Amino acid sequence: MTRIAVDIGNSRISTAVVDSGKILDIWHYDTLKPREAADAILTGARAHKAQVAIASVVPEAAEAIVRLLKDAGETPVVVTTASQPLITGTYKTLGVDRIASIVAATRIFGKGKGAFVIDCGTATTFTAVSKNDEFQGGWITLGLGRTLRALNEHTDQLPDLTSKVKSVNQLIPGMRTEDAILSGTLLGHVGIIKQWLATANAVLAGEHTTVITGGYASQIAPYLSEVEHLAPTLTLLGIDLIAQAEVALTDPS
Repeated sequence: MTRIAVDIGNSRISTAVVDSGKILDIWHYDTLKPREAADAILTGARAHKAQVAIASVVPEAAEAIVRLLKDAGETPVVVTTASQPLITGTYKTLGVDRIASIVAATRIFGKGKGAFVIDCGTATTFTAVSKNDEFQGGWITLGLGRTLRALNEHTDQLPDLTSKVKSVNQLIPGMRTEDAILSGTLLGHVGIIKQWLATANAVLAGEHTTVITGGYASQIAPYLSEVEHLAPTLTLLGIDLIAQAEVALTDPS
């Protein structure tokens, strides 16, 4: 079945056409522009005769998109932490995007193992799941881009380098303030993730495959030898998998 998977994040809305576990097309919108995103989702759903599945960590944006779709005659499947049937042991406020990512990680890359998923977006998160689909905990810190913004907002003289975050590609000490901020922030995130993985491997039972995803994943992954798989579209694939499971429960035929 073809499905339009929608991931509403803090900064952007990512949408993909997913068919038989493969992404055929993908596009992104600012989270502050839900109407624009809804129009594109509706067009995609009608063009592909596809069901829409939505996962969101921004309730207001999700409500706006669902309302616009329903007004146009489309009834989306809304995937939530409470409704998903695939991962056990979760807590109420665990982001459904993190659940979607670990679902996809275990089913696409796990091969009988659990998974560690590092998501490098607005926040940088770590999520662990066992091979038996039991949630094993995680960590959260401020993301790469927002760290740069925070340095500017909370100091008198450090510049805002958020727009240059994609240009940083080295970890050596900077000879200028700008270079020191960019390489220092990237190195800090690499160090955080390495420590997370070392700690997780020490305290969590079972074998795990390590997957990195999110908007900054391609930038950070080259410095992490511990990471086995780079999968920028992991969350969208997970939304599709959870939607399949939820539909199967409500319509066994």
